[in-house]
Amino acid sequence: MSKEKLKIANKLKLKKYRDELKLFVAEGLRLCEMAADSEIEFGFYTAEFLKDERAKNLVEKISAPLYEIPTANFEKISDTKTPQGILLAVRQKFFSIEEVFSQKLIVALDAVHDAGNLGTILRTAEAFSCGVVILEDSADVFNSKVVRSSMGAIFFLPTIKMTRAEFLAAVKKFDVEILATALDSTAEIYYKHDFTKKSAIVFGSEAAGVSTEILNAAKKIYIPMTGRAESLNVATAAAIVIAEAVK
Repeated sequence: MSKEKLKIANKLKLKKYRDELKLFVAEGLRLCEMAADSEIEFGFYTAEFLKDERAKNLVEKISAPLYEIPTANFEKISDTKTPQGILLAVRQKFFSIEEVFSQKLIVALDAVHDAGNLGTILRTAEAFSCGVVILEDSADVFNSKVVRSSMGAIFFLPTIKMTRAEFLAAVKKFDVEILATALDSTAEIYYKHDFTKKSAIVFGSEAAGVSTEILNAAKKIYIPMTGRAESLNVATAAAIVIAEAVK
C-alpha cells in the first residue's frame, strides 16, 4: 500500500496529476500542522522526524493513513532541498462563487505566472480576510512552491478559479467595483481611491500587466514611485494596495 501511495505522491509534482487526482502536497512541520484539519488522504514521515515532540504530536493528531518510510525514499518524493521529514497528500478545495464574493475585498490574479509571487499574494490576502479569484494563465494554485510561499493560507482562503468572462459576469452580478493596477494616464493614485464600496482589485502578470479585457471594464489605480525603479514586484504591489484598501 505504501509503495502505491509513494507513486501517487511522486506524481503530484506534476500539475497534470494534481488536476486528475484533485490532490496536492503539503510538506514540512509548520505547513503540515496548518493542513491538519484539512481533508488529508495519506502521508509519509521519517523516523528522524519523530524525534521532535512537536512532530510526534502532529502525527498522532492526523487520522488519515500515515506511513513511516526511510529517509532515502522520502527524499525521492520531496520537492524541497532540505526535507523536514513529513509530507501530506491533501484534497484540493475550492469555494463557491457566493463564498468568495461575500468578502468585502476580492483579489483577482490575472496571468500571475510566478509561483512565489502568487503564493505570497495568497498569504497577504488571507491576512486581510480577502476572497481570491485565480484567472486564466496564472500559476497553479496547488503548485508546491505556491503552497509553501502561501505559508498555509491555501488551507483557509476563500479561493475560486474563473475565466475572465466569468469574473466580469460575477462582479456585475454581485455589484462589485473592479479596480486594476495600471500605469496609465487615466489611473488614480491608489490611496486617493474610496475603498468603502465592495471592490475587486486585479493584479496582472509581471511582464504584461492586467489584460486588456479586464482593463476595459475596470477603474485604474497606480502606486506612485519616486525612485529609479521601473516597477514593483507584483506581490509587493498587492500588499501595498490591499493594506490601504482594508484601512
